[in-house]
Formats: sequence, structure tokens, C-alpha cells
Amino acid sequence: MEKPIILIIEDTIEFARLTQLMLKRFGYDSHHAEDGEMAVEFCEAQRPDVVLMDLNLPGMSGWQVLERISAMFGEGAIPVIITSAYSDSANRTVGKLQGVYKYLVKPINPQNLVETVKEALGIEE
Repeated sequence: MEKPIILIIEDTIEFARLTQLMLKRFGYDSHHAEDGEMAVEFCEAQRPDVVLMDLNLPGMSGWQVLERISAMFGEGAIPVIITSAYSDSANRTVGKLQGVYKYLVKPINPQNLVETVKEALGIEE
């Protein structure tokens, strides 16, 4: 089986690096985009298998990125896991309506993050 393509869309470099280290520890490589434009360009060039995305991004919000990804591949075609500090029910509801796979609130338990990624990839142990 080919290694899955995991895209982390996160403007906080430290959080992105920490997430990449967590995923690498479990055998997953990942790519990082610091903003929405970089993320959209990555998706145009290489379809990710899973996207981990912050909502508060410079220039283009996470919701706008999600709309662009959905327009490219179809809503829900790529599991998008929101990784946000916003814990309000309004954002969670928008996520459900937009076909988000899972909504995780920062700080995120590393084990929970990896389990969610495995689940999104359809990997069972």
C-alpha cells in the first residue's frame, strides 16, 4: 500500500511541526501548508488522502479552503479534520453542514489525533 498523503494546513509553525512529529512517530509522512493559497495549490498538484486544517488562517479562512477543496474533489471526498481552538457549537455545526469528517479542539491529545487520522484513512488495527 502506498503511503497516504496527509496535508496539514496550519499557520502556527510550532503546532504544524509538532503534528508532523506525532504523525511521523506512527509512520506517517505529512506535508505542511502555512495558508489557504498554499493548501489549494498543493491540492491542485497532489490530491491528499486526509487534511488536518486550522480555521483561522491568513488570507483565506479554513471554511473558504474547505469550499475550494470540495469544489475540486466533491464534498466529503477527502476527509477533512478540523484542528481549531474554536470550541463553539456554531463552528461545529458549520463543520457538520460542510461535510467535515471530524472537529478536534486544540490542545489536541496526540493519541486522539493519530487515531482520528487512522480512522479517516480507513486503517484498522
